[in-house]
Parts: sequence; structure tokens; C-alpha cells
Amino acid sequence: MHLVEQWLSVGILTREGVYFPQQGIPQRAVISPLLANVYLDDFDEAIDGTKLKLVRYADDFGVLGRKQQHVQAAREQVSQLLGEMGLVLHPQKTSLTSFERGFQFLGHVFSGDLVLPMKKVTDPKPPDETNIRLGSDLRLVHTDAPAQNTQMEQALLAALKASQQPIPPPLFVVLGYRVREPERVEITSSETIWRTGMSTLYLVHQGTTVKKEQSRYVLKLPKEAALEIPVREVERVLVFGNIQLTAAVIAECLENQVPVVFMSQLGDYRGHLWSAEYNDIGTELVQYQHQGNEGFKLATARAIVAGKLTNSRQLLLRLNRKRQLPEVAEAIATLAELLESSLQADNLNALRGYEGLAAAKYFRALGALIVNPAFTFTERNRRPPKDPVNSLLSFGYTLLFNNVLSLLLAEGLNPYLGNLHGSEKKQTFLAFDLVEEFRSPVVDSLVMRLINQKFLKPTDFTWPNAEGGIYLNDAARRPFLKQFEERLSLKVSHPDVAEPVSYRRVMQLQVQRYKRALLEGVPYEAFRKVN
Repeated sequence: MHLVEQWLSVGILTREGVYFPQQGIPQRAVISPLLANVYLDDFDEAIDGTKLKLVRYADDFGVLGRKQQHVQAAREQVSQLLGEMGLVLHPQKTSLTSFERGFQFLGHVFSGDLVLPMKKVTDPKPPDETNIRLGSDLRLVHTDAPAQNTQMEQALLAALKASQQPIPPPLFVVLGYRVREPERVEITSSETIWRTGMSTLYLVHQGTTVKKEQSRYVLKLPKEAALEIPVREVERVLVFGNIQLTAAVIAECLENQVPVVFMSQLGDYRGHLWSAEYNDIGTELVQYQHQGNEGFKLATARAIVAGKLTNSRQLLLRLNRKRQLPEVAEAIATLAELLESSLQADNLNALRGYEGLAAAKYFRALGALIVNPAFTFTERNRRPPKDPVNSLLSFGYTLLFNNVLSLLLAEGLNPYLGNLHGSEKKQTFLAFDLVEEFRSPVVDSLVMRLINQKFLKPTDFTWPNAEGGIYLNDAARRPFLKQFEERLSLKVSHPDVAEPVSYRRVMQLQVQRYKRALLEGVPYEAFRKVN
């Protein structure tokens, strides 16, 4: 140990003199390779448990594979293993290559069958006054300079200050990386999302063309094998970004009442495809009549807010059952008070005020219940989301909204005629209304589980863009969509049916409840999750 301590404290000779570090270990330190081997020993053992072929010296290593797709998969696997150790692959020093293309590794050039040692470039000898000689005086030129913000940090701070948003935790600012280009983050996926039994077709692979052949949808992905899906299994289609649907596919969806929702690559709602032939004119006329009925709108909005606050409070109770955090207990009590106040609200503006106060209190408490130290969350922000937790919430709410929208269309309801939400701008306010009671039990609970169980890690998110927005990256989007679908398939109790049903079925039952409130005068009751 004495020798290790000496290695850690010894200075490094430079042209200017001797450099004595105060923190960390400088490059060319004699102990650096040894410490790298010690720290990466667990990584070596993890690799031994896989089929990967690893060649490593200190922190330089290569992974071998016979095919490009094998190497690409290996890169993701290695990134995940390193992420669990708090490390990331340096993007400028990591690449996929081949012996035909050639590469440099451990002081040698590999090209085809040739292996050539690289010519070592030696630094000129330092001036005489800094040469090491017995009895000579060496001068101390500098130690570690005060820590300065890197270009990446400066750019991130500027973007966040301009938007009046809190600074994300340091984990999402990796030192030494270049400032990313000031352009919108484009998210793509390497795989179209589908498995037998799903009812939603997620089209996320950019450049995909969807055709119809016989009774099948045929998805032709760039440079990949086509995927065939039975038409009868698809109940809704979500299109992310640059996806082409042929006229035959569009006609099939229109004829069979399959909603097609169009979004940007980032998940921003753009519009939807639905045949007006299936609109229920009678129901829509009743909806328009109720737009002038302030009593109906207020009563329905009260029920929606009550359902939302009840479910938010239930989630906090469940997550705080073992931890018993005082600040969460306080939030739970505050939500109960605001719930009672909301039921007495005599106008929509007052009701929205209670909802806003409750949401702020709820999200702060939710952040306190995150146990994964790699993630922090203090408040809700969006358009764009400024941190990974907000990014997950926004993406999950978008998916939830699209499911509710498709169910409204299927029931012949006009999604633009809402009660709690509304303005002179034409938006799908009814879908916004009926999403509220499902935010906590479906999306918030899913996001908390994925974070606290370390299903997701900071490297699953993009760098902040010019607006400070952070998004789930392409590799992590596919497993998140799978987890979201599994959440919607989870069975829960609902008072309108005898047996437990899926969340998607519960959403349909709530849409039908709203339709009965319109047509039969039955007061709307929101869904309340029972823990």
C-alpha cells in the first residue's frame, strides 16, 4: 500500500516543470493501467458470462464479432454493462470497424492480414533546467487549476437559464464532450414494435413503408427483412415521423375503423386519420348542446379532477408505505384537502387552480420517492422536457393520450369537445380530459418502477438540444414501448364489470361512461384505482 500511495502522489514531469495533481490521476501516471485493471475486473467477469470476445489492456479494449449486426449488438451490451458501473463509452473514441477498413489498437495498425507497429513519436527533451538530475532543483509550475465549466456545461447552463428551468443533475453532463449541434433531436428506432397479442402497431423505424397484401400488413424496413402482421390483430396505428402508408393500407384502416394517429419522431401529436362516415351525428349534436351547459361541464370536470387527485394520492400512499417520508406524508394530506376543495369549486377557473396546486405538490413528492441516485426530479416541465424523468412522463402521457383518442373515435364521440380543458384553439380537449384519471396509475407508476428498479439509466437519453430538451434515445424506446403495452394489459378492478379487466378496457369503459352521461343524463364518475 505504501508503494501505491507513492504512485498516487508522485508528480509528472512536463516541459514546464513538475505537475502535482490535487484530484484524480493525470495521464501517463504509472499507476493508471493498474487502477484501470482493478476497476474493470468486474467488467471482465461480466463479459466472461457472455458470448462476447474481448481484448483489453487497461481502459483500451476491443470486442470481436463475425457479422456487423453482432458487433452492433455487442456495443449496446457493453454500453449497458459499463453504465451499471457508472461508465460510458467515449463517442469520439469508439467506432465499429473491420480488418478490411483497418484500425489502430494498442500501438499497432491492423489492415487485412497485416499487423504493423506504429512509429512512436517521441517528445523533445525538456529544457536543461527541468531535466531530472540528482541534486538539481525542480520547480513546481502548477497543480490542478480551479475547476472550470466545459463547453458542454456552459452550453447547457445557458440553455437552461434562458428557459428558466432547473439544472439537471451532474450525471447528465459528461465532462469533456463536445457541444452537440444546435438542432432538434431526431429519435429513430432500430426495430418496428410488434408482437402477437398487441393491439397497437407502433411504426417508429424511419423510412418504413407499410403495404397491404391479402389480409396482412407488410412492413418493409430499410435494409431489413419485411415484417408481416395480420390485419385483424391491429386495432390502432401510431405513426412516428417519416413512415409511408400506401393507399391500400389507408383504405383498410378507414373501412375497418382503425384509427391512425400521426406524430413527430419525438412523439408530438400531429393529427389523426378517421372516416367521418363512422361519426355518430346524434351523439355529436348532444355534445355541442352540452357545450353550452355550464352545469354539466363543471360537474363533469369536478369528477375528472377528483379522479385524478384520488389516483395521484393513492400512488403516493403506495410508494411511501415503507419509506414513510414526512414530505410525502405532507403532500398526501395536502392532496386530500385540495380534493375536498375541488369538489366545492363553483367555476372552471377555480377548479383548474386547485388541480394545478395539487399537481405541483404531487410531483415534488413523487421526486422524493425516487431511490435511484442516477435520477432526480423536482418539478414537471415539458415542451421540451428538460430532464430524463420529465422526458419519460411526456412520452408516456403521449402514448396514453393516443389510446384514449382512438377509443373516443371508436365510440363516435367528437374528441374536440371537452369540459375541463378548452380554449378558442381547436384541440382534442375531450381526450385531454379523460386522460387525467389514468396518468398516475398507468404512466407515473410505470415510470417510477422503471427508474427505481434501474431498468433505465442516464445513458438511455439524448444530449440536451438547443432548447434544452432531453429525450429517450432510440435504443431505449423499444423496451419502454413494450413495458407500456404490458402496463395497459395489466388487469384491475372496475365497478362496471364483475371480473378484473385490462387498463385499456377500463379506458373504454370510462369513455362509455362519459357517453352515457351525455345521452342518458347519468353523472360521470371517474375511474379510481384501488390499491
